[in-house]
Amino acid sequence: MIQKIWIKHVRNLNDVSIDLLKKKHCYIYGDNNQGKTSILEAISLATDFKSPIQDDIDKIMQEQKDECIIGLDINEEEPQRRYIRFRRNGKKEIVNNSKSCSKKDLQTHFSDYISADALHVFQKEPDFRRKLLDKFCCLKHSDYEKQLKVYEKLLRQKNKYLKQENSDEVFIKTLNASLASTGSFLVKKRKEALHEIEQEINTIISTINFFNDTIEIQYIKKRMEEATDHEYEAFFFKTLNHDIEKEKILKYSLSGPQRDDFSLLIKKKNVGDYFSRGINRCLAILFRLAQINNLKTEKKLICLLLDDTFAEVDDEKKKKILLYMKKNYQLFYATTKKDKSLVANNEQVIAIHDGKISYE
Repeated sequence: MIQKIWIKHVRNLNDVSIDLLKKKHCYIYGDNNQGKTSILEAISLATDFKSPIQDDIDKIMQEQKDECIIGLDINEEEPQRRYIRFRRNGKKEIVNNSKSCSKKDLQTHFSDYISADALHVFQKEPDFRRKLLDKFCCLKHSDYEKQLKVYEKLLRQKNKYLKQENSDEVFIKTLNASLASTGSFLVKKRKEALHEIEQEINTIISTINFFNDTIEIQYIKKRMEEATDHEYEAFFFKTLNHDIEKEKILKYSLSGPQRDDFSLLIKKKNVGDYFSRGINRCLAILFRLAQINNLKTEKKLICLLLDDTFAEVDDEKKKKILLYMKKNYQLFYATTKKDKSLVANNEQVIAIHDGKISYE
């Protein structure tokens, strides 16, 4: 659990120090563009060594500054005091309990950022969901990340080769065999992951008495719906070979995990198509919580970073989900307005204005 935070030269946070004073949660409120999200982003930088918002670290640092620094006091059986210094040259320095260490040494922990955009899980394009699922599978299984990179490399190689005027069909079939083998592994792991998430999300729904319906998560194998799990590799290989002439014309591969999708169903109806934005947002949040719970055996969650996560969620459902979160995780909750009904005695309440904080 995080007890203290130091932030220097991150966006509009010039020099900020936050002490939770032995309280578990932190409630941050203020108008837009005052620094709420910057605090959450800094915590993510110190726990996951990357921003959930901006890939380019240089754009997170204040202009005219050559570095930004984030420090955390983490209260555990073996307390940690870690400092991370990010420099514009791309280098970073990590110190834990006064000793230099590598990012790998501290990757046993993670935080998770859930913004108002959580709603998009079931309403954005399939590529968004695939990336979310692949990220989870990579965290869950180290071999998944390796196989995903192999598959993506093979796919790039094939698509590049398909653009040539004179392409050898024998070579394409060789690539297809490798794609079928690697792709079948990815699909198998994805389906296993979604089954675990489905079980966990229904456990959470039952625990908080969210509603009586059961959630079903369906994996969608585009253009290969008829393939059973047992015969998927052979079916995939056959489909790829059948499509060779068409793919030569289109210049890209038509089938495979790169085109698949998944959906959440309630009573066989797609959540994104048939249910309100509020329900979609709630289920998107619960989907993320189910992922987090399934990662606990691999890594330890330090905290949840909630960035106006509950917009469009009614008070009753908001309280149920927040109560579950507060019981199971440490929360840093940023929002524009102070909601007294959501603040309890175990929360440090902070107001922020123009990058400066004040305690309440």
